Amino acid sequence: MRRPMRPSVAAGAALAAILATAACSGGPVQVVAPSPDPAAAQACRKLELPAKVDGLERRETDPSTPYVAVWGSPAVALRCGVPRPSDPDTGLIERVVTIDGLDWLPEEAERPRVWTLVGRAAYVEVTIPPKYAPAGTPPGEILTEFTPSLSGLPAKPEGQY
Repeated sequence: MRRPMRPSVAAGAALAAILATAACSGGPVQVVAPSPDPAAAQACRKLELPAKVDGLERRETDPSTPYVAVWGSPAVALRCGVPRPSDPDTGLIERVVTIDGLDWLPEEAERPRVWTLVGRAAYVEVTIPPKYAPAGTPPGEILTEFTPSLSGLPAKPEGQY
């Protein structure tokens, strides 16, 4: 029996389609903006994101929002204040990968890859197109470029994701 797509996977798939379309144009990248709760919104607005990621220049987004940033074409996208990822089958903890001191939850079925930062005041989703992290390669190099910015997000108590 086929399982229904989880909300976070559906959102990632929608984001991937938008990013793929935007990759063909030179204008602002269209990205679905999250609607963070007040505490997450405050944490997201304090982030100081890099001007370049993996050597890629930062680009404008549509809509322009403090909760979204993109780099390159096709775009590496960061969305801050996304909903908590759900995993009804195995739980979050079993799938969490720690990269450079931050806990990330990979969306296994996604291409481009979608990684969600967990265990912090705001959930942060990073979408990495296959061009920058081909199948079989870890996304660690790109994700570690966000470490200085995202390490400043307050941590939740240990074990809470």
